[in-house]
Amino acid sequence: MEEARLFWAVNLPADVKLNLAALQARLQKKQADVKWVEQHNLHLTVKFLGQVSLDRTNEIVRAVESALAQHGSIRLELAGTGFFPAGKQPRVIWVGVGGELDKFRRLHRAVEKGLHDLGFPPENRGFSPHLTLGRVRSPQGVGNLVRELETLGREPAHFGRADVNTVELMASTLTARGPIYSVLAKVHLTRALVPGAQVPGV
Repeated sequence: MEEARLFWAVNLPADVKLNLAALQARLQKKQADVKWVEQHNLHLTVKFLGQVSLDRTNEIVRAVESALAQHGSIRLELAGTGFFPAGKQPRVIWVGVGGELDKFRRLHRAVEKGLHDLGFPPENRGFSPHLTLGRVRSPQGVGNLVRELETLGREPAHFGRADVNTVELMASTLTARGPIYSVLAKVHLTRALVPGAQVPGV
């Protein structure tokens, strides 16, 4: 049976992605060895499922629809930059997420609870909303990158607003040029239960 790496995500408006790509271009000038997330792939992860048989897609969608039946839209703000872990050996470069974070965290908990009965365990670490800009591959140029990020941390940096009306089930196909993401299904954040999405060919 065909499988894919699946995850639930919030995809961002085009203008926000454009602003984030401009930030990446600024950081790339430091010539650090970083694998930057492609502009069209920038997203906020809600729940990573791992390698899953595609014949389970519809039951996964129905579970999340039911879990989010009473969740309305969420307004998020993309602002601030940083890296973790702290110190001189960062692994992940990120942009911060603000706005209605309590609602976003409740949405995350609802998705985790809805998928638990299908065999997808909750994450051990707490949910810390952020957007990954890039992942550091080696120490090359890291010092210059860290200094630039520290400078950015002292500047007011706002990259736009996302009015979240849907969460999307994504499939990730790994290629030599990087991952290719495709949308398998959408769940709308409304006050009424949305009928189960059917994925063609599944």
